[in-house]
Amino acid sequence: MKIFTSRYQNPELQSGNYTVVGITRGAPRFPLKYKLSGNIIEFAPPGYLFSENDRAVFTPKFFAHLDRVGIERAKSLLRPYLSFNKDIVLCCYEDVRIPDEWCHRLVFAEWWQARTGMAIPELQDSSTCKSGKKPEAQQKQMTLFDLL
Repeated sequence: MKIFTSRYQNPELQSGNYTVVGITRGAPRFPLKYKLSGNIIEFAPPGYLFSENDRAVFTPKFFAHLDRVGIERAKSLLRPYLSFNKDIVLCCYEDVRIPDEWCHRLVFAEWWQARTGMAIPELQDSSTCKSGKKPEAQQKQMTLFDLL
């Protein structure tokens, strides 16, 4: 099994091939065309970072938040989702294919790689993004079993 990040509105999630887990402060207020298996609020930014739009300022503060959670606790929060026997996708809202768009899920993936050495790629999203561009090439996928 593998772990990815994505946006809630990625049509690939409708395939049924994934265990979809939110990493936001709340569930989406729009209808989903797939089952949301849970939410890991510990992977969401704390309230004081909600209005921080500068990634260079956000990143070290969010890393500090995630370091307080700790890698062992982070792994334990992911373990229950292994029982679904599907790749896990950690979701939030932003379409990061749009130039200069970023979000905390990308920073979470950077933190995870910095702490474990394992990359968490963005799940393929073949829909046309608001910029009108098709998605870029995907990163190499990691195996969740290698992490736990």
